[in-house]
Amino acid sequence: MGKSQKIIVFQCIIICVFFIYLAYRIYQGANTDTRNEIEWGVRNSDATFTNRKDKDIGIETAYVFSHVNPDLITAFYTADGTWLRSIDGGGGMWGRGDTPLGGHDFKQPLPDRLKLTYFSYLENQFYQLDTPLPKQKIEELFRVTHKGMSDNDEEFIPNIYKAFEIAIAPQGWVILLATGPYSNRKELAYYQAKKIDADYDVDIIQRQGGGELDWLRKQNFRKQNVDMTYDDLKKYAPNLYKNYKEGKGLPTAEWYKQMQTKFPWNLEVTAPDGEWNGEYYAEYANTERYEVLSDQLQEDRTRQKAVPTKIWTWITYKPTGVKYYIEIHMFPIPKWAAFRYIPYYQDPNLTLFYKNFQELFPLSTLARNEIPAHEAEFGKLHIDLDEDFKIKEIYLKRGKTIRPLDGAYEYYLAPIDLNRGGYYPEQGHPHYLTKPKLPDLTDPVFADRD
Repeated sequence: MGKSQKIIVFQCIIICVFFIYLAYRIYQGANTDTRNEIEWGVRNSDATFTNRKDKDIGIETAYVFSHVNPDLITAFYTADGTWLRSIDGGGGMWGRGDTPLGGHDFKQPLPDRLKLTYFSYLENQFYQLDTPLPKQKIEELFRVTHKGMSDNDEEFIPNIYKAFEIAIAPQGWVILLATGPYSNRKELAYYQAKKIDADYDVDIIQRQGGGELDWLRKQNFRKQNVDMTYDDLKKYAPNLYKNYKEGKGLPTAEWYKQMQTKFPWNLEVTAPDGEWNGEYYAEYANTERYEVLSDQLQEDRTRQKAVPTKIWTWITYKPTGVKYYIEIHMFPIPKWAAFRYIPYYQDPNLTLFYKNFQELFPLSTLARNEIPAHEAEFGKLHIDLDEDFKIKEIYLKRGKTIRPLDGAYEYYLAPIDLNRGGYYPEQGHPHYLTKPKLPDLTDPVFADRD
């Protein structure tokens, strides 16, 4: 075969390969269902042990994304094992969250599986979790738009969930939440991660550009970083540090598990000449927070719910037709924390309030969260308002048993602002309209009352 013939044959091969590749791309495009892709991100948070103005102290974690050991990774996958994204970085604040590296929003299929590897500085321990995700719950929250409090606002954001939050408590306890606009949060699942051994210098420090391995090992950064965590614990959470030094141990996951327990209760609001349509927004002890508006009222009547820490609701004064916003805090909170209260480890006020639900619904446990409660098991959280729409009485009731909620107080009352969607209040009205009948048990170290 001459040289020119070889060139022609080679060109024909190149052309054939090109058309085969083009046909494959057309076929692939025709069979790719882009409808399965949705914009989502990832957030992370660490359990909080204090509620201070100056600094919150938490478990302090670092997610592992090892460049050396492919098994040590934090990543989301599809059901067939296709990698979707990896995340890297430290934890954000409990109940608020932060965006780690790789956690920004972009379009891709929703995940079916999570592999989580992280280091807990407080416990000086690596943990790992490899688990399937609750796909049905995820599909419902990430693809179905519900009515939101700003839907009538000109610049409203559709009320749909758009990010996963990985929340880490002590002893490898992991909670997965879905987060949406206006900080809405709903719990998806909870897991127990396993303790594992890993090389801190290689898998945490060196991948961050920390230097040569021999030099890193001589520095002992693991001990330095763990010691820094304990220095913060000693300075900002002295009681917890004292318990640790006396051999009583570190914070455990048990308190966080309690706060995740859901109970069969529904809200009920009454007032003279007031009409309540059942809509409300609540923040909960398990860090969930979301609104229940007209399109979800029926579903909510059969839903078990965690202990509420704050409730917003709306009531219309029938003689004038004016609709009022009412905000109630369920137990004493330092004034500086009223806008940003986050459940923190063994908060004495929250723990005392929780006991009302625990004693009224003794069969409720974390293990029963997903078991539908019978209609007869449901009780009521009843708010009775006076003619000025201020708290007259508030109690928890089941059957003939009533437990007064004496720590609750009304924080704000105002007509709604029609320019802000018809649910948010007019600003400029007085706060702290009523006082709790129970003392504030907040540790003075955290309260900053001065």
